[in-house]
Amino acid sequence: MSGAAAGYAASVSSSAVARVVFALLVAATGGAFFVTQKLKTSDPVVKRLALQRFFSPNGDGRKERAGISFQLPKGDRVTVDVVDTGGDRVRRLASDRRLPSGTHRLSWNGRADSGRVPRDGTYFVRVTLREQGRAVTGPRGIVLTTAAPRPRLLSATPGRVASGRRVSVTVRFTGPAVVQPVFRVWRTDGERVRQVASFRVKRGDHVGVWDGRVRGRPAPEGTYAFSVTVQNRALIEGTAPGRLPPRRDEAQPRTGVRIAGPEAILPVEAVAAGAVARIPVVAATGPLPWRLSRVGSERVLHRGTSRGRTAELRVPRRLPAGEYVVRIAAGSRPLRVPLTVRRPTRARVLVVVPAITWQGRNPVDDDLDGFADTLDVADSIPLTRPLAGGALPAGFDRQIEPLLAFLQRRRLRYDIDTDIGLARAGGAPDLAARSGVLLAGDERWLPAQVGRALRRYVERGGTVVSLGTDSLRREVRLGRRDLSAPTGPRERTIFGEDPTTFEDLLAPLVRTRDELGLFSGTDGVIGLFTRFEQSAPATGARLLTGAGREPDRPAFAAYRIGRGLFVRTGTPQWGRALRSRPEVAGVMQRIWDRLER
Repeated sequence: MSGAAAGYAASVSSSAVARVVFALLVAATGGAFFVTQKLKTSDPVVKRLALQRFFSPNGDGRKERAGISFQLPKGDRVTVDVVDTGGDRVRRLASDRRLPSGTHRLSWNGRADSGRVPRDGTYFVRVTLREQGRAVTGPRGIVLTTAAPRPRLLSATPGRVASGRRVSVTVRFTGPAVVQPVFRVWRTDGERVRQVASFRVKRGDHVGVWDGRVRGRPAPEGTYAFSVTVQNRALIEGTAPGRLPPRRDEAQPRTGVRIAGPEAILPVEAVAAGAVARIPVVAATGPLPWRLSRVGSERVLHRGTSRGRTAELRVPRRLPAGEYVVRIAAGSRPLRVPLTVRRPTRARVLVVVPAITWQGRNPVDDDLDGFADTLDVADSIPLTRPLAGGALPAGFDRQIEPLLAFLQRRRLRYDIDTDIGLARAGGAPDLAARSGVLLAGDERWLPAQVGRALRRYVERGGTVVSLGTDSLRREVRLGRRDLSAPTGPRERTIFGEDPTTFEDLLAPLVRTRDELGLFSGTDGVIGLFTRFEQSAPATGARLLTGAGREPDRPAFAAYRIGRGLFVRTGTPQWGRALRSRPEVAGVMQRIWDRLER
């Protein structure tokens, strides 16, 4: 045969083969279509395919495996696969296994053929009968879930409860409730967050009610947060908030409750003698009898009774400048509120009380998220806040009271203002006519413009004395109604010091140098203290007087900065020592003499 003929024969044969193959494929397709249709009307080859609907192979010991059962009317070689929604195999549970007629049970541990847990979703069971050439996929799937549910607390009402009263608090949430939700009550205003109560609600309920009791008694005054724990159908637990005990950074406004008695709003600015002071009282329920006394004294200088929810008192015109305490009878306990009284005449020394620190540390839950808001943890706080617990601000009795009692005993003349009043006066204009400024307590936060004004005042020849610790290192923005944008502690104070605090055994301040003569009349050893704040002098400052444990890092220090003087006493126990240690009172008097120059 010639080459051309051979090529032609090959071509004819290939075409013929192609036509035959095509015809067979068409026949096979038609046959498959016929079988599929026939299966729809034939007796079922697999009966009673039952599946566990939900499971969670996450290692928590609950619903770790999914049970599967089916019935074979007749025996066969069987392959069982778990497939996804697209029909692709995920896990082979049985491969070409000879099974007799009857009911058969398998289980799936939630792993794919690769050994890994596949993504959460719905998976189906496919049973293939080799001898009958048939396969059945169950219409219902197994829901594999590894993700925890994410419930969300919506509200707790009322947000404020009067102490001692039986008032129920209603807590609402969203999320699964197929298993009884569990609510827990956490007290957050102590040294640590701790659980104090718990309660359950029925399945399907999304509202819980706390009876306001702890160990069978009305809950004590404090700040409380809630949590709810739920389970989904796979019995995976989820909580709101996401971590327990609750944390401030996950708390939502109006999901906590504050239990408190009547409380008075702190006046943050000085009131002029002869003017009317107005002190609102939260949760007042009747007349408000009040008494006015000077700090450190029980003698009543003025008294009266106010109606409504505000104690109103006209400050006697002849009262000297100073700090006073208003005692208001509200409910079952007296409220004590500091009142700063100024006079129109100017003294050479200005005493500044730390209203910003008082409010910044005042543990009040403003947004009712179950956690107290202070400038250490919140971005802002209102200026008009009740004094928590009806008590005087923290540190008042340790710092302000003994200092002003000392000034009163010695009949030393001064003007007084709050740091908020100083900031609103612009700082510098009010300082220009003063010979000295005495910061009476911890100035933990100050507006930046006040810090700059104090620094310039010293550089130009003024004297500033600080009796506080951990002071003059943080800034805050003073608005009309709030304090906002507090900073953390800077490495150095506005006067350039780098203070560190430490505690030790009871020990005195030991003089290391004294060019100013502040320790004159003593043996160079004053007081007995356990807490100290020490610092090395800043660049450009000259140490004139120093006392403490380490000569190069004094606790008590007086520096020349520019033409002026900055003095700090270096211990939070200075006020206490003023009451009991004559040598400390003597040093305080000589500091005052410097302030008046």
